[in-house]
Amino acid sequence: MLVSRLGYITLNVDDLAAAVELFEGPGQLQLNGRSENRAFLGGAGEHHWVELRRDPLRPTGLLKMAFELDKAAVFEDVEKALASAEVNFERLRNFREDFVREAVRFVDMDGTEVEIFRGMAGIAGGQQPKWAQLERLLHVAVSASDFDAALAFYSDVLGFGVSDFIEDTTAFLHASDGAHHSLVLQRRPGAARVVNHVCFQTQTFDDVMRARALVRRAGLELRDDLIRHETSGSIGFYFEGLPEGLGVEFCFEHGTVDPATHIPRTFVRTIRAKDVYEPPAGY
Repeated sequence: MLVSRLGYITLNVDDLAAAVELFEGPGQLQLNGRSENRAFLGGAGEHHWVELRRDPLRPTGLLKMAFELDKAAVFEDVEKALASAEVNFERLRNFREDFVREAVRFVDMDGTEVEIFRGMAGIAGGQQPKWAQLERLLHVAVSASDFDAALAFYSDVLGFGVSDFIEDTTAFLHASDGAHHSLVLQRRPGAARVVNHVCFQTQTFDDVMRARALVRRAGLELRDDLIRHETSGSIGFYFEGLPEGLGVEFCFEHGTVDPATHIPRTFVRTIRAKDVYEPPAGY
C-alpha cells in the first residue's frame, strides 16, 4: 500500500475565528499556528490534523485530504502510480509553509486536492492538557459524483483496501495501518463534492463522554448521539461543525483489519448498519 493513514484535512471556512473557536473548544484540538487567513490545529503532539483557511475566492468546504506515505513506500512509487493513471501531480518541499517535509499533491476526479506526505511537524512539549484526550485523526467521509470511478482510483491506483460496503452506496477504505477506514466514499451521482464528516478517535470511552459534555455545554447540535456502527464497531457521537454541513465525530473502539487477509463484507442499508442499538422491526 502507498499510504498508511489519514494525516490531515484542509477546510475552507467563511469565518476563520469562529471555526478556530469551534475546533479548539468543543473540538478539543490544539491551536499550533495562525495567520490572517490560515490556522493549524492538531493533537497528540502533531502539528495539525485540521488546517483551516479563509479564501473568499474558493467555495467553503473540503479543500484537501492528506494521507501519510507508508513507511515501505517511496514518493517515486506514488508518482509512478499517478503517471500510469494519467493524473498530473507535483512534488513539494515547503516545510516552512506546509509543516510537512515532502509531499506529492494532485487533484482527484471530484476536484479535491489530495496529498501524500511524509514528515509531519511535531510540537515541542507534546499536546496541551485537554478535557477530552484525543488519540488520532481517524477518517474523513466524502461524496463521489462517480462512485465506481472514485472507488477504482483510490483502490487500484492509490492502493487503499476495501473494508466493507453498505450496498453499492458507501465504501469504507483502509490504509496500511489497518484502521477499519481512513476514507469513506459515498455515492452521490453528478453532484459536487460534499464532506459528510471528519472523525477523531479518543483515548478512552470516558473521553468520548467528556467531549460530548463539552459539545452540549456549547449548545451545539448533535447530529447523532451515542451510536455504535456495525461496520467498524466504534461507539461515538457526531455534532454539527464548521463549515456548515460538516459533521464532527468523536469515537472509541474503532475496529482494525489485516490488510493482507481481510475480505470486505456488504451490508444492507438499514438503520442498524449505522447503529446496532436500534431495535429491529417488531420490538
